[in-house]
Amino acid sequence: MYDNYIMNRVREHYEYLKSLELNVIAIFAQGSMNYGLYIQDNDYKSDIDTKAIVLPTLDDLIKGNKMKSTKYDFEGEQIDVKDIRVMMDMWTKSNPAYLEILFTKYKYINPEFETYINEILNMGDDIVKMNYPQLAKCMSGMSKEKVIAMEHPYPSLIDKIEKYGYDSKQLHHIIRLNRLITEVFLNDIPFGEALDISGQERFRNFLINVKKSKYGLEMARRMAVEYDEDTRQIKEQIIEKYKDFEFDSDTYNKLKNIIYELVKYNIIEQIKKEIIMKKKIFAVSDIHGH
Repeated sequence: MYDNYIMNRVREHYEYLKSLELNVIAIFAQGSMNYGLYIQDNDYKSDIDTKAIVLPTLDDLIKGNKMKSTKYDFEGEQIDVKDIRVMMDMWTKSNPAYLEILFTKYKYINPEFETYINEILNMGDDIVKMNYPQLAKCMSGMSKEKVIAMEHPYPSLIDKIEKYGYDSKQLHHIIRLNRLITEVFLNDIPFGEALDISGQERFRNFLINVKKSKYGLEMARRMAVEYDEDTRQIKEQIIEKYKDFEFDSDTYNKLKNIIYELVKYNIIEQIKKEIIMKKKIFAVSDIHGH
């Protein structure tokens, strides 16, 4: 229903980053769009937030500049920008918020780098399982953070906290993460499929009601504690089950090689462009010299 709008918005985020002269190779929708929870109605309007991958320049590498990892605000929406080497680190650490972009249908890939990015996207399931028990730890850790954040009066949430006593967005994530860890680890559903709950109408409607703050503070507190505790218990089961797990170095090395080739290709192309530019400058100066 909102596919075209979301895709156009993702593309606008991409164009904005390009206008800042960032070397963007791909940008992906992040959040509710990927879960089948995007809402646009009188009660609630979902943001379109994105994550973008950028490449280091030759100067960055020579000068040893810090790898880019920053957030940009674009018309009230957030763009999380990461150097591809930082992004790889996020994938290696099994951060679900970064793994999910490997499966979103809402993305724009710079055509010049499409082959490389598609190679990485095709490895999505392997990347998810590269550090598998760590994924369960991350889900549980994120859930615990959101329990703490649920009633924290962040400046951007003061109005919501004063009105409802809690941030319903945090509660909805606690419940969603519980469903995700259950589906992935107990029901053996692939991570990319488990993310999207659009086909689970009753659960989806329940989460939308949660997002819209339909539950009182005491009920919200109770749900937060119960769902978070269940997530923690599942995590403990997973850690025990995978206690002999070995990090998948084959997938890691394959991913590292793709990124190495991608960065190398970009640097070679940058040098070629600089040589052409210098030749043009010399040609112009020669003409004027004569």
